Parts: sequence; structure tokens; C-alpha cells
Amino acid sequence: MPVHPIELRYHYPEMYAIFTEDEKLQSWLDVETALAWAHAELGTIPKAIAEEIEMKAKVGIVKVERVKEIEEKIEHDLLAMIYSLQEVCKGDASNYIHLGATSSDIEDTALALQLRRAMNILESDLKVLLKELSDKVEQYRETICISRTYWQHALPMTYGMKFTFWATEVSRHLDRFGEVRKRILVGKISGAIGTMASFGEKGFDIQRLTMKRLELEPALITNQIIQRDRHAELQCLLALIASTIEKISRELGDLQRTEIAELIETTQIPRSTILQKQNLSAIETICDLARVIRGSVNASLESIALEHERDLSNSSVERINIPKGFILTDYILRQITNIIKHLLL
Repeated sequence: MPVHPIELRYHYPEMYAIFTEDEKLQSWLDVETALAWAHAELGTIPKAIAEEIEMKAKVGIVKVERVKEIEEKIEHDLLAMIYSLQEVCKGDASNYIHLGATSSDIEDTALALQLRRAMNILESDLKVLLKELSDKVEQYRETICISRTYWQHALPMTYGMKFTFWATEVSRHLDRFGEVRKRILVGKISGAIGTMASFGEKGFDIQRLTMKRLELEPALITNQIIQRDRHAELQCLLALIASTIEKISRELGDLQRTEIAELIETTQIPRSTILQKQNLSAIETICDLARVIRGSVNASLESIALEHERDLSNSSVERINIPKGFILTDYILRQITNIIKHLLL
């Protein structure tokens, strides 16, 4: 039974699905498959073994319920996945699963696969929002309104200008996505502490071939994990997007105040008691959730400073903050796009 408001209210299915247990498990299995094929190409395991691992490394064959059952006993989710995959593989294949890898090789690389899908959705959201804003620029380019500074009337301007401010800001976020992609869509297969010692002389080749199959870039260097400045940067970008959406929402809300009444959301309906009033509930929700998204930034920044070659203090933070950040950002982007689409002056 769902207990979190994200599950109950604040999500759209496409983004939500990326962060389900099924999808996380499949991402782990995809990395294990790619690793097996890298070994097969280099001749360290037979091709038939890689084929067997690929055939069985699918959710439904490896069941989430079985992984959870094993995890309850051993208290290690990645190892539980390995044991579950070993159970369904025939012959000697079970002996070659996860060969030379450490848990973070699989987890961090699989996370990049999930983030790629999530970033694709957010980029699409931003493009749709940009299109709606651009349409409003054209529609109201000559519609004159009063500007305001310090909450007081200033000089005349146009609504086309106001929508242009917002459109160009959204465009900058799209540019930022292009930059962040280069740093976040990387993976690692470098073994414990990142030395590649468990792969002998073939470490760089195994990592390169694994990432080639997954269409990720190999991290230049890692220790036990991919360094968390990358993920913190992404979390900061989500916070920037949320702040832009809140800024637009607050302005749209203020301009619907009774004493201003320059705009109206046609999606709203009158209240049951105060019939002349509309509750701007979508705008209010956007502003609330923007605070939640920004609130994740500090914990992500603190996850950069891990002890020595790694500790686990980033793990719990990311299990919560990464899905939450993407699901809520997707939600408020779609909400503000719908509001702008149905605005009337």
C-alpha cells in the first residue's frame, strides 16, 4: 500500500517507472550482461556463458521478490541480485557472473542507465514547455501591460517580453543538460578501490567494452565509486529548474490576484462556497514541491566528501533524493506547461 505522497499524488507514470524496483533490477542485470560480453570478447569466458547470462538476466526470470528474500538474509541487495541470477543460470554460467567486479561497478553504472532515461524525459518536458512559452511570446508580443518593481507600477512593457524572459531561461536549462550529460552518463568497471587489479592486464579493455555495449563513457578514473560531484551537479540542475518553475508560477499567481486580474487559468473551477474565487491549487503545489526539490541539494553536496576511497554515507541519500528529484521535477514541469497552455489574458 503506497504511503508517500509522491506515489499517491505527485508523479507521472513514465518517470515514476524508471525508479521502480523492477527497473533498478533490470539496470543491474543489463550491466552484468554487458560485463559478461566484454569478458567473452576478450576470451576470458566462453561466448556460450555470456549468451546464457544474457538470456537469464531479465526481470521475470530473476524476480524482485526472490532478490528481496535473499537480501533479508544477507543484508546486501547487489549480492542478492547475483545469487538470484546464479540460481537461474544453467551449467557453469553461475561461476562467471560478476567476474572481477565490485558492487559499485554494477550499481553506479546501472544508475547512469536510469539517469539517462530520466534526463531524456526532463529534456523533453523542457522542450514542450519552451514551445508553449514561445507560442505565448508570439501571441502576446504586442499586448501591453504595466511592469512592476518593488510591488509597484513601473513602466509599460509587453506580455511578449515577459514570456520571453521565461523562455530564454528554460532554454538555458536545456543547454545545462547538454553539459551535465557529459559528466553524468559515465560508468565504471574497475573493481575494488578502482585499481582494476582483479582484471589483470585486461582491465581497461573490459571497462571500455562494457561501456561500449551500454553506450556510456568510461569514467577516466575512479576509486571504489564514481565520484559524487557528478551527481551533486545534476541535483543542483534540478534545483535550478525547480526555481525557474516556481518563479514563473508565483508571477502567474500574483497576476491573477483580484486587484490585478490580468490573467486567468481556464483549467480552474470556482470554489463551492466563495463562487467568485478560484483556488490556484496547481500553482501552490508547484511552489511547495520546488522547495522540496531544492532541499535535496545540501545532502547531495555533502555526499561528495566521502571517507578515503569510499564509504556508504551517500547510499541512503541517493536512494531517496535521486528518484524524488526527478519524479517531482517532471511533475512540476508538466503542471506549469499545462497552466501556460490554458492561460488567457
